[in-house]
Amino acid sequence: MKGLFELAYLLGQKFDRRRKSAKAGSLPGAAVISVGNLTTGGTGKTPLVIALAERLAANGRRVCILTRGYKGALAGPAVITAEMSAADAGDEPLLMAARLPGVPVVKGGDRYAAGLYALSLQPKPDTFILDDGFQHWRLKRDLDILVLSARSPFYHDKLLPVGDLREPASGIGRAGIIVVSKCENREVPPDFERRIRVHNPHAPIFPAWFEASGVIDCGSGKKYPPAWLKGREVFAFAGIGEPSAFRQSLLDAGADVKVFWKFRDHHMFREAELGRIREKARGLWIITTEKDIMRLGKERAGLYALCVEMRTGEGFFTGVLDRVRNLPGGAR
Repeated sequence: MKGLFELAYLLGQKFDRRRKSAKAGSLPGAAVISVGNLTTGGTGKTPLVIALAERLAANGRRVCILTRGYKGALAGPAVITAEMSAADAGDEPLLMAARLPGVPVVKGGDRYAAGLYALSLQPKPDTFILDDGFQHWRLKRDLDILVLSARSPFYHDKLLPVGDLREPASGIGRAGIIVVSKCENREVPPDFERRIRVHNPHAPIFPAWFEASGVIDCGSGKKYPPAWLKGREVFAFAGIGEPSAFRQSLLDAGADVKVFWKFRDHHMFREAELGRIREKARGLWIITTEKDIMRLGKERAGLYALCVEMRTGEGFFTGVLDRVRNLPGGAR
């Protein structure tokens, strides 16, 4: 274990050197908003990116999302479409493309190069959302939004590979806006906020939580209200950052969760695994997350997906929009 702590320390030092030595490029005439994590995942970053893109587009911004597309084989830069596979695009870019028709999702490991590519699109974007960008140094950003999970306190965590922190907690000081997700009672726990303020005295802090918005029949595409789940006996499975949050959402919607299988985040399901799930779930409704559906291929008959939306405390979207009006791209 001592060796892991030593490795975590060395990786932290390497991270700091990379950050200080990085040369970042700018995207002329456009605002860049980064949304990212301090940890390896499980905060709800992707639902926040989707919600933010919807709100910005509804206010007249020409939005484009820049993403690396974790585990997607396509190198890019390339525009992701809902018809692609998760193996090529990555599950999160594919989900964003499916949920955000009209908002280009551009995949590329170098987000600066991806942004320059995106500026050739028509209509030309004037607002970029840098997905998972808190530790990406190749592209200058005008606003850093940091997402932290109230269920996984950063102050109890350790740097990789001992824990899940990508960088020291002092990195919180770079954030311009902080969103604390998975807040019970829709409030940031007082101790959690106090710990944030140690590193960042000034950035506004907003609570966020998930709400079920519907259930999709993945075979027919039909969507049902969340109440459809009430009293139904389900076999649930998920390969996301925090599967327990999905299970809780099902329980909150009234589902009777008889079996719950957990897989690693971004797990690429094999046909044999799906066959085993169908066999074990006889007599039960099979349900998973929207993100997992992206990795299940085309044989989706008999599968259902719970749709969730991220809700934020009052003033979050207004605060972002107010800042964007003063950034490149002009007021709307």
